[in-house]
Amino acid sequence: MKRLFIGVPIQSAKANQFAKIWKNDRQLNSNQFNWTKPENWHITLFFLGDTPISKIALLQNLIEESFKNIGAFNTELIGLGVFPNTHNPKVLWLGLEDIKPLMPAHSQLGDLLLQNGFSFDSKPLKPHLTLARIKHLNDRLVFDSLLNEFRQKTFGTVKIDRIVLFESILTQQGPVYKPLFEKPLE
Repeated sequence: MKRLFIGVPIQSAKANQFAKIWKNDRQLNSNQFNWTKPENWHITLFFLGDTPISKIALLQNLIEESFKNIGAFNTELIGLGVFPNTHNPKVLWLGLEDIKPLMPAHSQLGDLLLQNGFSFDSKPLKPHLTLARIKHLNDRLVFDSLLNEFRQKTFGTVKIDRIVLFESILTQQGPVYKPLFEKPLE
């Protein structure tokens, strides 16, 4: 068994600069965050969890089939926010302006996954880039100030150019996301 998810890797030098500043801000980090490593930044399309190794080839085919006519495109990283809500923040994220070009293929892949016996969380896709998991807020004022200041900020353009089947390997130093298959978007 391998712990799998299907996602879109995201790279952004500008977002990385802001994340470094926030990560090194002593006032902000009087709160307790687990920061996501920039090399792990991605949009999760489907989290599959523990999956038999024998199903990986089928997953590759389903991804290939679903995204065969989807081209690469650019979108904006825009807005800082939290899940599930501002009263009980657990995840600090950056939003994405638009991933509409992926949605027909995302829907098709979801249907194909279900038809082939895969199970996944069926909540609607809310594309975001997880910057940090929030363990505890000791200084709510500083945190709310950060959210208010960057709620509408644009963090630059990112290229959506591939879909990846990742293995998530949990380690004591945090998760490692190992690409098992990549489908380039033409």
